[in-house]
Amino acid sequence: MIPDSETIVRLNAVLKAKLTGINQYFLHARLLKHRGEVRLADYEYKASLGAMKHADMLVEQVLSLGGAPSLQELDRLSIGDTAPAMLESDLALAEHALTQIETALAHCESREDSGTAAVLAKILDSQREHIACLHKELNPLIKDCA
Repeated sequence: MIPDSETIVRLNAVLKAKLTGINQYFLHARLLKHRGEVRLADYEYKASLGAMKHADMLVEQVLSLGGAPSLQELDRLSIGDTAPAMLESDLALAEHALTQIETALAHCESREDSGTAAVLAKILDSQREHIACLHKELNPLIKDCA
């Protein structure tokens, strides 16, 4: 199965969301650490590393398909002033990334590109877990993920 150029475009859209996440989560981690919110800072830092691992997987996949990974563009960072505002911003970004992943996955499945679909499915599972943890962090009645 030779992927079409649309596959590369969709993978680069997911990559853009992940690169944005790396930066936003990292900055939130450092801001929270500076404010003494160490547990939440640690969670945000790990989220940044997770996004970096996903970005690495996407770059490798784009290259394996003969495409050019685009690391030049980021979405606008949304940096919160308070811990809840940071988590809300991160949730919005994570949900945007989820949409990009689902769209790319559906495209790859329709093209019967099982290799790329497998990479995206792995990222999708992790993304859903991240979103669930953000919901838990925002709802104090649910046990936290950090």
